[in-house]
Amino acid sequence: MRADSAEQLVSEWAPALLATYKQSLVDFWSSPALYRSLVPNAGRSPAEQGTTPWQQLSDFIAAQLRKASAALAGDELDTVEAVLDYPDFRARCLALGEGCTKAYITLVDTGVRDPEPLFQQGLVLTRQVGERQIVLLYTLLGGIKAFDSIVALETALGWTLRDSEPDQGEYSPDNHVFDALAVTLLMRQLESISAIKPGDYGDRVALDRRLHELTGPQALLGAFHAEHEAKLLQLHELLPDWLRQASTAERATYGRFVSRLSEVHRLREGEAFLEGIPGIIEFAERELAKSLLKLEPKAENVSVSDIRVTLTKIDNSPLAAVDPGFIPFLDQHTASSTRDYTDMALENIEAFPLSAIAQIHYDKPTTNGEQAAVPGWMTYPLLRAAVSDADIGGNYPALLRQKLQRYTTERARQKVLFTLYMQVLLPMLALELRLTQRLTERARLYVTAVMSLDTRVLVVSGLSIVVRPLALLAHPGAAADRVLNHFVIGPRRVDRGPQVLLRPGAEQPLREFASLAHLLAAIQVEETLQQSVLAGLDDHSRKIYDQGGFLEPHLTRVILSDWDLPEIPEPPTLDTAVLSEPIAEALFVDSVEALIRHAEAISVSNAEARRKRLADLGWALFRLLIPWAPAALASVGLIVQLLPSLKALADSNTRSPWAAFADVLLNLAAVLVYHRRLLFGQPQVAGAGGTIVKPTARGRRGGLAFIWTRRGRDLTTFERERLDRFRLAANAPSDMQRVKVGEWKGLYQRGGLLYARLEGEWFHVSRTLDGLRIADVSHPAQLGPWVTRGASGTWQLERGPLLLGGAGELSLRGRKKLKSLEFQARKLLESLPGRLDRGEKTMRTAHGPVDIEDRLKSDALLFSDLSLQLQELTQGMAEYPEELVGKLDAGADLLRAQGVRLRIERVKIDPPSVIGVSYLKSQNQITIRPLGPRKDISGGKGRDFLREYEISDKQRTPLWYAHFHYPNLDAAEASYTAAHLKTPAQRFQGIKFQRAQEQAGQGVDSILRARIDPNSARTLFLSPAP
Repeated sequence: MRADSAEQLVSEWAPALLATYKQSLVDFWSSPALYRSLVPNAGRSPAEQGTTPWQQLSDFIAAQLRKASAALAGDELDTVEAVLDYPDFRARCLALGEGCTKAYITLVDTGVRDPEPLFQQGLVLTRQVGERQIVLLYTLLGGIKAFDSIVALETALGWTLRDSEPDQGEYSPDNHVFDALAVTLLMRQLESISAIKPGDYGDRVALDRRLHELTGPQALLGAFHAEHEAKLLQLHELLPDWLRQASTAERATYGRFVSRLSEVHRLREGEAFLEGIPGIIEFAERELAKSLLKLEPKAENVSVSDIRVTLTKIDNSPLAAVDPGFIPFLDQHTASSTRDYTDMALENIEAFPLSAIAQIHYDKPTTNGEQAAVPGWMTYPLLRAAVSDADIGGNYPALLRQKLQRYTTERARQKVLFTLYMQVLLPMLALELRLTQRLTERARLYVTAVMSLDTRVLVVSGLSIVVRPLALLAHPGAAADRVLNHFVIGPRRVDRGPQVLLRPGAEQPLREFASLAHLLAAIQVEETLQQSVLAGLDDHSRKIYDQGGFLEPHLTRVILSDWDLPEIPEPPTLDTAVLSEPIAEALFVDSVEALIRHAEAISVSNAEARRKRLADLGWALFRLLIPWAPAALASVGLIVQLLPSLKALADSNTRSPWAAFADVLLNLAAVLVYHRRLLFGQPQVAGAGGTIVKPTARGRRGGLAFIWTRRGRDLTTFERERLDRFRLAANAPSDMQRVKVGEWKGLYQRGGLLYARLEGEWFHVSRTLDGLRIADVSHPAQLGPWVTRGASGTWQLERGPLLLGGAGELSLRGRKKLKSLEFQARKLLESLPGRLDRGEKTMRTAHGPVDIEDRLKSDALLFSDLSLQLQELTQGMAEYPEELVGKLDAGADLLRAQGVRLRIERVKIDPPSVIGVSYLKSQNQITIRPLGPRKDISGGKGRDFLREYEISDKQRTPLWYAHFHYPNLDAAEASYTAAHLKTPAQRFQGIKFQRAQEQAGQGVDSILRARIDPNSARTLFLSPAP
């Protein structure tokens, strides 16, 4: 789309977009159901779950005022408590008299023009006590401030209260003051949106940013306090594009995880897993200091971290030393290196050779700031002896075992910390991977369900979800070789997917595979995954699978004579046994054992590997909230990456840094949950209960008459007086007929008029374009509150904010929706080339062939769904967009065809598998034919007969070969001893070829033999369907 066309389109549709945005905003604040769908019950009580967001905001304002009033005393405290005890003005007057506290919802002009006037909203409480005027200003984030008079308040703040004279109709609500304040906050948002001019924003991004500024939490609450607003803005700027562009529901879900993280952090007062257990460097410094003091009393105040050692060693090669022309003192070359003493100590005594020339450095500064001289007692032999005495490599793993495995009290504490954070961090990471397209939604749901630690049977999308420890079976009937700290989450049925590999502490803790077979195939070909699995096996099992053992396990074979050839072992399979213990227990036990193994390996690694292991030892997933967590760990998940920035926003002066950091996390959650995106809906001006709230020009506030009390709270005296004006006789006329079907089912009809029985009283109701309202039967123009039909089918007062529509007919609204859908369709069609190109680019990098097709199928679904919406809206109408529908359908077909084509290509370039062969066969992409009769390949011994099948593409190019081995020439087709797929390059290679390589001193190549299961053998090769 050209820029000028886009600008024209935005200008033409901006008013409608803003109207639908306002409708979405009011729907969110006034609908419990919509609120639950966007922000599911995140720790809310059952009572709270049935209330709307604006009602919860009202309760929140009152609770915060009560909390803030704890700092008051005497008359000031009485002034506030009068409003808290009697939020309704009439009830307050009846209980406390005419001289009771008056509450004013005050709009304050800050004087800021940026570029429009900036207003702040507050609650002013006033009361006359004798000659003294009590004036209190309360704002949510500014707290309570006391002043001697209204004039003193204006003088102190430097701005003027608009219309600050008491005005009951305009500023002092007669009804529930906190409900009124909550609704006026919503009014402010609507007024600000209404002030936007269509031509002010030339693109969607700029408009979306402006709407976020007006309706995000910084506008709703943060405007009370400039410093807090700036902090929320900083938090918003930290968010990556993938999170900013996520849907409202996805952002809200991520925000709930951040909120739970804040709760856990506050609950545990900043403690996390491994809290109280020193890191290996800290432990080494402490133990070395003890050993030095033990060997030398003068080492009492030594700073081990400031000790460095320079070693100079001869660098000539052994051949140079025996050269006849070598002159020892002239031709001798040396090399020097300087390292931290602690780092050297991790290698134990091997890092301190006796043949080297050593120089000691001591970098501890003196009181005057100069570097201290090396003490005379600090000699190389003493430092070497202290390393031997400390034995870091043996003692540190022993400490971990004692704390995390043997000492039951400490183990229980660490397990609680581990589990609390794991419950939040893993589902949060799964959502992050989902939003960055590295995990599917179904896989994310599996992880979330499992980490809920629900003891009931877990069912997602009709499938029973289980956790399996990753384990290998070297041969049928073998004991399972379990891989430490590797788990598989997926459907109980082994042929279903996806299956999610969970590896806590790994660089990729969560990876998705289409099935268990795809997971095994990945282990067989991916070197990094192989190394991960090998590291989790015990020493005995590791020998079976190392060096090509994932394709051909290294099993002990018995050969009875020189004429016997050992059987070629089949590739290993995955054990399908389900985890027997709770997932929380298994994760903790395995993670602790992996951590101890990790620590043990540090002292026996080379220098490069040791540095990497040291960086990994902190376990980023669990220590991310500890203030001293190493920066090198910032690689797992967004929260870890944001850690330095988040901590910078915390209050450094507080006595409880953990509480300050929890507050920052909570603010981040608010930014995520309450960020609003453009939604498509309908109409325009706001109302609250029976009160029409109209946006006013130039940002000025419209009149607020009253708000009808929420559900669950009795009507106030004032509200009852208002409602009584519309009440009819107690007994209904005998000729009143109940409406049994249709839109007005449950109402009563008489003489063409509608009536409703509400809360035991009869009222006349009138139909309007915006819904049903109570009306005066004698004066139809006098309207009361709206009524609505509840979930049970009964009619009741509508007690929440409403957005009132214009005078358009349904056909007009239909045309508006049609234009909106047409606009979406054009944008979607513009994205078609990019979607096709993206499919091509990700063909080789996707998880597997099925993943490629699924992505393009998902894209195709967007096109077909939008086409269906257009057809349903315009069926039988002259406006039916035939050309647009045709293009959408064609785009969907093209994407599906592309998905099939790319899946076929990926299968062809991937290692052979029966899954791939079966798919290509179903798509008529291959021909399978036998290559002659069986051949004796046992050297004339008659013990191994091979029948070969060629699998070729449409151009008759061989893709793979299938080999079936038989014990004799006449054995039945199904009585083969082995069956596998091989690549053309390795078609004639077998154990003889590998032996020849070994005898020639060459590296032995791994030969890929993809096993053919009996069912696939029968359907694809032995008795294929015609």
